[in-house]
Amino acid sequence: MIKFNRFIILSLFAMLIASCADSDFESTTFPENAFEVKGAVVSVADVVTGFYNLQDPATASIGFTVDTKGETVNSVDIFKSYNGSEPVLFRTVTDLPGTLTVPLADAADGLVSVDDLEVADFFTFTFAATTPSGTFPSGSSLQVDVSCPSDIAGTYTFVSTNLAADNSPYDCPNGEVTGEVTFTDLGGGQYLVSDLGFGQYESTCWSDGPATSDAAIITDLCNQIFSGGLDQYSLVYTWVITDVSGPDLSISWSNDYADRGDVVVTRPDGSDWPALFTN
Repeated sequence: MIKFNRFIILSLFAMLIASCADSDFESTTFPENAFEVKGAVVSVADVVTGFYNLQDPATASIGFTVDTKGETVNSVDIFKSYNGSEPVLFRTVTDLPGTLTVPLADAADGLVSVDDLEVADFFTFTFAATTPSGTFPSGSSLQVDVSCPSDIAGTYTFVSTNLAADNSPYDCPNGEVTGEVTFTDLGGGQYLVSDLGFGQYESTCWSDGPATSDAAIITDLCNQIFSGGLDQYSLVYTWVITDVSGPDLSISWSNDYADRGDVVVTRPDGSDWPALFTN
């Protein structure tokens, strides 16, 4: 009985396949160009430098490689804008993939005087691909900031004085507190700081761990230091640079929980700090 049922089932299945083969499959046809690729997108890679150096505008430049995916591309139009202005045609390239070098003077030409550029200005490059099917704007864009190189990463010694903690039940030390602090380069002039309070938490002010977190970040833009990093309690820190003398950097700091102190951060190798400042 089991064998008989299997035979019937298999026979019906074979008839069903034959029926489909004689009707649906044979009647299904596709247009000749149904799967033809139309349109293309532009990709940008291998960006060199990544910013325009305001400290040396005469030689400042960036570079990048342009490539495409999709339909065969006849040419790519590159547009430029300044601080979000209306894009204007900058250059048309036909040799793809291709690598371009764009000096600051070329980026600024027709948009802004190089002498008028300021830190945090930016240029944006956008792209459109022309194919046999038409012209297709690409979702790719490249923003190039006007900035300066930054090199303040390292591990430094510090001497803290005048430590205070108005909301602590404990007394802060009367003398000096010493230790080390590390500035870790995150790129783009941003640095993760291993102790925003330079030993204040670890001292008798709180007997706690260093004031730091993943958001304990300062920014160096053309030697101007922007603080405001957060510690593990989400307290906001403000640094005020009071003096830069050779390898010694003097800072007065505070947070929004009435902690504060003064510190001298020293480069152990004796090299000079840049002319850092805060507003």
